[in-house]
Amino acid sequence: MTSAKTIDRLLAKAVDDGVGAGFYTMVARRGGLVYSGGAGTRDGTSPWREDTIAWLASMTKSIVAVAALQLVEHGAVELDAPIVDVLPELATLQVLEGYDGEVPRLRPVRTQVTLRMLLSHTSGAGYSFLSADLARYQQKNRIPTNLELKLASLVDTPLVYEPGTTTMYGNGLEWVGLAITRITGRDLATHLQEAVFDPLRMTDTAFGIVDRSRMATVHAKTPNGLTALPFELPSAPEFLSGGGGLYGTPRDYLTFLRMLGAGGILNGVRLLDSEMLTAAQQSHSMVFGRAASVNPTTSHDIDLLPGTSVSWSLLGMRNEERTPQDRPVGTVAWAGGANCYYWVDTDGATAGVLFTQLVPFADPDVVRLFADIEQAIRT
Repeated sequence: MTSAKTIDRLLAKAVDDGVGAGFYTMVARRGGLVYSGGAGTRDGTSPWREDTIAWLASMTKSIVAVAALQLVEHGAVELDAPIVDVLPELATLQVLEGYDGEVPRLRPVRTQVTLRMLLSHTSGAGYSFLSADLARYQQKNRIPTNLELKLASLVDTPLVYEPGTTTMYGNGLEWVGLAITRITGRDLATHLQEAVFDPLRMTDTAFGIVDRSRMATVHAKTPNGLTALPFELPSAPEFLSGGGGLYGTPRDYLTFLRMLGAGGILNGVRLLDSEMLTAAQQSHSMVFGRAASVNPTTSHDIDLLPGTSVSWSLLGMRNEERTPQDRPVGTVAWAGGANCYYWVDTDGATAGVLFTQLVPFADPDVVRLFADIEQAIRT
């Protein structure tokens, strides 16, 4: 059975088994498209297509990281200099060390945060769905959630560890997005449009929905099956989310990945210097493993490569050993909260996306489906 027929079968079976309402996958090899197909529906009626619009959620992070690295190349910001001149709020944040009964243990931050820390998830910034103490603090102090897109969700939320001392997936890219707006003097949407989307002709990727007629419906997996979930980010946010605010399509995102796999250039347009990209793809964090969720309605425990050591590059997660799917060491990969996933080999050998719109995140069945798709491509 060819890899295309295998992927067709995997996607159809996932729909038949109720894993999700619909899926779409695109894969490139050496820059050329080798698979594009889907199964199920995006909205209960219409099929998924390569131009179906979905919430990218945390797949936004890699795009914003590229925009930040462009500014490093241009000398507008340094990776390892304290970034408090751009983000003075970080200097006054406290570290939440835990609780003594009902009283939070807070202390001033001792280490100045850098752009490298924010990009590599070593800055101390956390997510409440991965930290019971942080969730407790935000609830007690009525701090808005990340999805409300209010500045208070950033500036009133303490760090969960001393910057530079460990690795924890968190909202550091929200700060990066804010830094880009202050450095450039432009809102994040305008800057990404001119710096990334227009050069790559990513016409459907934006902080708003460019065409509602192509929008996919988010579903929640419940004990009673899949349930359509009305979801849309705020239309008038206080800030544009560099950590999860973009909508886009499988076709656009694969275009972005092809640029990364080709050394920062695509169709004659260079977005990043090859040396900068190579350095960014290296490990910039401590090795970590499974991330335990404390909010099962938001996410399952996160372990996208079970049994494999992983760390963070400046562009996404990277595996530190070859995977059972034969993924090369150093492949960059990550995902979005509605169970979209991607990988891109640093040498451009393969790149792939799996799109759906399903919560909670890190659904074990979708993670296995993604692994099986990658296996089909690499064998």
